[in-house]
Amino acid sequence: MKKIGDLLFVWLGGLVIVCLAAIFQSSPGYMDAEYYFTGGKLIWQGNAFREPFLWNYLSDPKSLPAPAFTYWMPLASVIAWLGMTLGNDVNFQIARVPFLILSSFISPLTYALSWQISRKRFTALFAALMAWLPMYYLAYLTTTDTFAIYMILGSVWFVLADKIPELSKGRCFLGGIISGLMHLARADGLFWMLMFFAKLIIDGITKRRQQEKDLALEAVILFLIGYLVVMGGWYGRNWMEFQSLFPPGNQRALFIRTYNDLFRYPPAELNFTYFLKDGLAPLIHDRLFAIGQNIQTLIAVQTEILLFPLFLLGYWKKRSKPIVRMGSVAWLVMFSLMSVVFPFAGWRGGYFHVAAAFQPLVWCLASEGLGVFVNWGVRKRDWKATQALQVFSVFILFFLLILTVYIYWVRVFGNNPSRPIWEESQQRQAQICHALREVITGEEIREEAIMINNPIGFYLACDQMAVSVPVGGERAIQMVAQQFGVRFLVLESDHPPELAYYFSAPQNTSLLTLIDNQPEWKIYRIHEIP
Repeated sequence: MKKIGDLLFVWLGGLVIVCLAAIFQSSPGYMDAEYYFTGGKLIWQGNAFREPFLWNYLSDPKSLPAPAFTYWMPLASVIAWLGMTLGNDVNFQIARVPFLILSSFISPLTYALSWQISRKRFTALFAALMAWLPMYYLAYLTTTDTFAIYMILGSVWFVLADKIPELSKGRCFLGGIISGLMHLARADGLFWMLMFFAKLIIDGITKRRQQEKDLALEAVILFLIGYLVVMGGWYGRNWMEFQSLFPPGNQRALFIRTYNDLFRYPPAELNFTYFLKDGLAPLIHDRLFAIGQNIQTLIAVQTEILLFPLFLLGYWKKRSKPIVRMGSVAWLVMFSLMSVVFPFAGWRGGYFHVAAAFQPLVWCLASEGLGVFVNWGVRKRDWKATQALQVFSVFILFFLLILTVYIYWVRVFGNNPSRPIWEESQQRQAQICHALREVITGEEIREEAIMINNPIGFYLACDQMAVSVPVGGERAIQMVAQQFGVRFLVLESDHPPELAYYFSAPQNTSLLTLIDNQPEWKIYRIHEIP
C-alpha cells in the first residue's frame, strides 16, 4: 500500500508542477516545437504528411507542399493531433494537454525504475522527487516536443531491457512496441531498436549455450513484429513516397561540415568530396568541440551539477546490474552518434533531446549515490543514517528547486517578464507577416511563398507557404525561388554569412529589390532572371 501511495503522490505532484509551468507559455516557443504543433494541426485539418513549408533541403523536395517528416519524425505531431481531436480545437493549449499528461508520469516511472534497481523505498521516492525538478527540461516538458515522450519511453525501455535474460515473449513483443515508438518519435530511435535487438540475440545465444536450448527465435520474431506494428506503416509511407525505407536526405546529413549546411541548396553538393574539402583537421576539431559541449550537457543538464558526484557513486555501486550496463552501452552509442556522426546537430540540441531518455536513470543512480555517500559518513564520521539522509535530501531538493525556477524563468521570461522571451518567436513572425501585408498586395501574398529564416513559425503565424533562406548566396536564392515559386525574401539578424551585406547595408541587385527596411528585418522582392 505504501508503494501505491508513493506512486499516486509523485504523480499528482508532477502533474501540478507541469501544469503550473504551462500557465506561462501560450505558444510552442521555438522551431522544433512549432514544427510538431504545426504537423498536428495539418493532420487535424486533413493535410496529413504534406507540409506547406520547407525548413531544410536535404531530401531535395521538388515543390510545395512537400512530403512531411523527412528529417524529424511524426510521433509528437500525432500526439498533438490527438489533443486537438479530443479537444475539438487546434489551439496550442489544447494540443499540448497530452504532453502535460505524459510529463506527469515521469516521476512515477522514475520511482518504478529506481525500485527495480535498488528495492529501497527511500531511494525510489527521492529519485521520483528529483524528477519533479528537472532544471533545464522543465520549460520543454510543457510544449509540443519529444522530451516527455523520450523520458517515458526511455524508462520503460530500460525496464524491459533489464528483463531480456528471461526471454519472456510478452516482454519481447512490448520491447518491440517501445523501440518502435522511440523510432517514431526521433530518427535516432532506430538505434534503440538495434540495441534491444542485439541484446536479445546475445542473451538468447548465451542462454542456449548454458542450458543447451534452442535460441528463442519466437521471442526475436515477436520483438520484430512489435516494432513493425508501430513502424511498418511509416516504412510503407516512405516506400510509396520515396521508393526507399528512409527519406533520401538522411545520408546527406553525414556530409555536413557546418551547421548551416543543413540549409545548403542544391543539397546534391553535400557529398563525400565536399565533406573532405578542407581536410581532416577541421573535421576532427569540430568533433572534439562537440564532445566537449556534450560533456558539459551531461554535467550541467543531465546530472544537474550537484548530482554529478552522487551519480558517479551510484553508477559505480550498481555498475554490475544489467540495467546499468545496458544504460552505459546505450549512452555510449548515443553520445558517439551526437558527437562524432552528427556533431553539429548534436551539440546544438540533438544530444539534449536524446539525453531525455536517460534522465530517469540518472536520477535513480544519483539517489543511489546519496545512500553510498551517507553510508560512508556513517562509517567514517559516525553520522546517523536516517538523519543524514533527511538533511542531505532536503538540501538537494531545495538546491534543485532554486535552479529549476531560475532556469525556467530565464528560458520563459528572460530579462523582461512583461515581454516573455518564450513568446518572441511567434510574435516576431506575426510582425513580419503584418509588414509583408503592408508592402505586398493581397493577391501576391496569397499566391507566393516567402523565403524566411523560420518558415515553420511564419506559416504558423501567417498561414502562408514558406521556405528557409538557403545557404549558397544569390545563386542558391535564385534556384530556390525558381524551384518553389518564391518571390519575396525576408532577411533577419540570423542569416547565412554570405548574405550579411544585404542585411547590414541593404542594396538592390539584378535579383533582389529592397521593399521594406526595418532594423529587425529587410524584405526583398526576388526577380526572375532568365
